[in-house]
Formats: sequence, structure tokens, C-alpha cells
Amino acid sequence: MVLPKEHGTWMMFFLPYLLGMFLSGANWLHLFFMVGWFFVFLTSTPLLSIIRKPRYKAEMLPWVYKYSVIALIFVLPIIWIKPILLWGIVVISLLLGVSSHFIKIRQERSLWNNLSGILIFSLGGIAAYIIGQGSLTKDAIILLIITTLYFMSSAFYVKSLIRERKNTAFKRRSHIYHGLLLLVPFLLNIPWLVIAYVPSVCKDFLTSRKEAIKPIKIGIMEIINGLVFFIICLYVLR
Repeated sequence: MVLPKEHGTWMMFFLPYLLGMFLSGANWLHLFFMVGWFFVFLTSTPLLSIIRKPRYKAEMLPWVYKYSVIALIFVLPIIWIKPILLWGIVVISLLLGVSSHFIKIRQERSLWNNLSGILIFSLGGIAAYIIGQGSLTKDAIILLIITTLYFMSSAFYVKSLIRERKNTAFKRRSHIYHGLLLLVPFLLNIPWLVIAYVPSVCKDFLTSRKEAIKPIKIGIMEIINGLVFFIICLYVLR
């Protein structure tokens, strides 16, 4: 079975969707669609592996087919009930095209590529909102914004600890991004939401980049931070 290896992608899959599900009023359609959405998520790993290294096509293509069939079995009935979700397929296809482009030009680690991937996962929150509310609401758009900005802060932070650890200019950009992040809740007129971003900001400013930190430790910190963000958002946005 081919599974994503990056810990961050699992959090990016579950967090937006579960927030959208609980905030919009959970029902059985959410669970049915989540299974399909999960297999869409799994499909991306072998699919992008083929784009990244075509020699793996024979090995990975069967998994693309298997995951895709299961995804369609669970997703199509919900799209039949909520046809507005078809727009999500169009947007996700475009964003996958962006990711494919960055892979082909060997800039997969670009922050723009990170943003593309994050948007795909954050759209899961919008899908959950549509399933719960029946239409695309302002609250769904707000959820897309706050989760996308949160995961971009995580991308800045992790990159500044690993690939750009010795790049002081990048660390400064990460600090600037996190500082500006605190303004977002006030711009959205949800001032208490700032509490959800405070742990990320403190983490970015207080973590030393002088010595390398083991990826497993970074991963654990990000999982804990994600859970804190989830709980606070659930409380503030309800």
C-alpha cells in the first residue's frame, strides 16, 4: 500500500475537513464523503510519484487506479446530492497542474508549490461546509483563509529549521509572516481567533536555528500545534 510519508500532509488532510464538518453540523454525508476524500488524498502520492519519476509508472499506476475507483465510489453520490461540489474538482485539477509544473521544473520545495498543496487540502474544509450547509457560505471562505494561512506558517517554520536553517534572510521572512499572521483575526473581525495563531508565532520566534533539530521532533511539535489550533478554532468559530 502506497501512503504519504510526510507527517504534515496527514494533518493538512484531517484538520480543515474536520473543522468544516463540526462547524457546519456533522451528518452521515460527511463521513461518506470523508472516505472518498481520503482516497483522493491517497491517490496524490502515486500520481505525483509518476510525475516526479516516470520510471515508477508500472509500480505506481495500479495504485492510482485502485485509489481512484474507491474515491469515486464514495465521492460521486455526494456530488450527485450536492452538485456545487463539482467546482471543487475543477479547482483541485488546476492546483494539481500547478504542483505538476513545479515538480517538472525541479522546484517542488518552492513555497508557491507548498501553497498549491495547502489550498487543495483546505478545500476539504469548504467541501465539508457545503455538505453541512448546502451552499458556499462566508464562514466556509473564512475557514479556507484561516487554515491556509496556518499551514503556510507551518511551511515557513519547518523550512526555516531544515532546508533554510542557515539562511538568515529566510528566517527573517518567516518572522515577518508570523508577525503579520496575528493581524488576520482582526481583519476578519474574529479577534479571539488570534489565540489560535499565538502558539505558531511563539514557536517561530523562540526556536533557535543554531543547531539542527531532528525531523521527528519537528513533526511532533507540528502535530501538537495543529491539535491546539484545531481545538481553539472549534471553540472560537462555533
